[in-house]
Amino acid sequence: MARADAAWAEHPLDISSFLSQFDLTRAGLGRLRDCRRLLALVWLFLLLFDARAGSRRNPVDAVERQGQRLLDLLG
Repeated sequence: MARADAAWAEHPLDISSFLSQFDLTRAGLGRLRDCRRLLALVWLFLLLFDARAGSRRNPVDAVERQGQRLLDLLG
């Protein structure tokens, strides 16, 4: 079974390269940025609740890495 963060830990996605494949307007890029930030926050909450419940399905540092990912997106 794949780890919950396998998309980031084992096979990192080059977001810039991926997004360059699409012809996004300035407004579309703004909406995409906002959606990415919101989803990063949602994942952080999910990981926090999971960690507090004592689940061991995620790596020990998953909360910290997701927190950093969110900070990077907010920066």
